[in-house]
Amino acid sequence: ILSQAPPRSLRYPSWAGPLLARAPASGTPATMSNLVGLLVPAGLLSLAIFMHILACAMYNNWWPLMSLLLYALMLLPLAALARQSESLFDSAATGFHWAIFLLASLVTLVIGVPIVMWHVDVIESGSVFFNLSGFVLLLATGASAALFGEKQSDGWG
Repeated sequence: ILSQAPPRSLRYPSWAGPLLARAPASGTPATMSNLVGLLVPAGLLSLAIFMHILACAMYNNWWPLMSLLLYALMLLPLAALARQSESLFDSAATGFHWAIFLLASLVTLVIGVPIVMWHVDVIESGSVFFNLSGFVLLLATGASAALFGEKQSDGWG
């Protein structure tokens, strides 16, 4: 009786959801790849936010946190892009093109605002380095989330 595997309902807690409960046909649980797909983007995102806070705390100047406000504003065009199902080259997709334009403008602001603040001596050059490295980590977060999301063919749930 001990050599048999426990029923599926006992192997995973009920709160773990379908993400952890999926297992491939080989019989080995797929929890490690699913957890890596969740933990890598989450770790990169928390490290990016930490870099922004470090840019402020090391130099006792909290102006570099303005870039976090720009990150929050970047979510609005991304949400509009996610709702569009039209092609990029469709002539009726004007909202899609405006969302791409706003997103590109906000990305340019995220890079440019810390450099301009350094140029007018509002923040130190180290703050600019930490701020831009946090932005690079945020880009790595998006890339890793897209990479791990692409590996899962049946989606998140």
